[in-house]
Amino acid sequence: MLRFAVFGGLLASSLASSALAQQELWVEPLLGNDGNSGAYNQPLRSLTTAVALAGPNAKIHLLPGTYSTIQNGEAFPINLGMTPQANLVIRGLGDVVIDLNGGTATVFRAINGANGMRITNLTIRNSDQLGWWTRVFSSGSGVNSADAAMNVEIDRCRFENVNRGFVFWTGDVVTGWRVHDNLFVNLSNDAILEYSGTNEFFNNTFHTGLWKAYISDSTTSLAYNNLVVGFNIAFENNTSGAPLSRFQGNWAFNCTTIAQGAGFGGPLPASNVIGVDPRLVNPTAGDFHVQPNSPTIDAGVMTAFVRADNETNARVVDGDGDGLLEVDVGCYERTPIHLAANWDAQSRLMWIDGTTSLPGSFGFVLFSFDDGLMQFPGQGPILIDQASYVPFMLTGPLPQQWVFSLQNYVNPPGQRLVMQILGIGPNHVGSAVFGGNQVWVNL
Repeated sequence: MLRFAVFGGLLASSLASSALAQQELWVEPLLGNDGNSGAYNQPLRSLTTAVALAGPNAKIHLLPGTYSTIQNGEAFPINLGMTPQANLVIRGLGDVVIDLNGGTATVFRAINGANGMRITNLTIRNSDQLGWWTRVFSSGSGVNSADAAMNVEIDRCRFENVNRGFVFWTGDVVTGWRVHDNLFVNLSNDAILEYSGTNEFFNNTFHTGLWKAYISDSTTSLAYNNLVVGFNIAFENNTSGAPLSRFQGNWAFNCTTIAQGAGFGGPLPASNVIGVDPRLVNPTAGDFHVQPNSPTIDAGVMTAFVRADNETNARVVDGDGDGLLEVDVGCYERTPIHLAANWDAQSRLMWIDGTTSLPGSFGFVLFSFDDGLMQFPGQGPILIDQASYVPFMLTGPLPQQWVFSLQNYVNPPGQRLVMQILGIGPNHVGSAVFGGNQVWVNL
């Protein structure tokens, strides 16, 4: 079915006013130039330079490509927050790969000038895997420097063939970090090493590691809905009396040791599943999604913070069709609906396709610029006009194609229109919905 929709003048003007003035820096690793301004039509070449130019509340947009010392002159480590950069956002748009080419340098140092920052949708791969302390993220400017960034979010990233993912040093007492919906594959050391602090680690997938997926000596950090497969040790805590209730909804399979250390004085709570095959699609070929009959679907526990899975699918949805909104375990949320969009800048028409594997589904497409306005229970950031709070949506039975006109809307160069598909199925009860993926389009 084909439907035509018009981006109304009132909605367009209110959405335009919601794009708040702020510093934006664009990076293109092949065609950019570090002598450029960093504007959408004058992109920089390296993330290193973009970070050096970024101030508080800045957004750095990384365009698809490979970022490395060889490819585009990156200089590691990249110090985040050495100058005031509170609420900095670094976002990969499309397939963004940071290739370390076997290097030993830390990739990111998170320093307190960058409190409240977010890094999302990066693939970081191929570090040295022999050095004991080679790591991607390090709290603070140095070891136990007591100047670490707080309230940091790292999500939708992929850590492939690296030594360690994160090290949180004892002297930093890091708090407020949310590390979620990330994929860790083939690590030669601990994926996450947390000496102290109060943080949240949830809905990550860890596959194949010679050491530990999550080692923490904290008594207050939370570990929820993580999927650990093929690690030597899934969890370790060495602080006596640490409450085991901090571990909920995790799934460990084919690990030599599930939990060790003085902090594990008894068995894990019953919501954690041990020794049951999660039924991944094809991890040997690099596909770490779960099969349609996976027992991990809708098997997680609710978390206080919800955003989207590793592929931008809405996180808390009815994945097994039982009418209940529940989260899956691991970094992928299984859903029967999907959204795709094609933008023609010349005609200023967008073709939006909603598809489903569930006959009889009805779809809703919501819109916003960037991440939307607020956390919407069950679906992450709600896509609503940030100026008028008036929602705009496309609706119809799935499959469906909408032709969406923006011919009367003049947008700033590089503005991101974000679409999120939701749906309901024929056998649903109550208010249960299927959440689908987001699509980001640069206008």
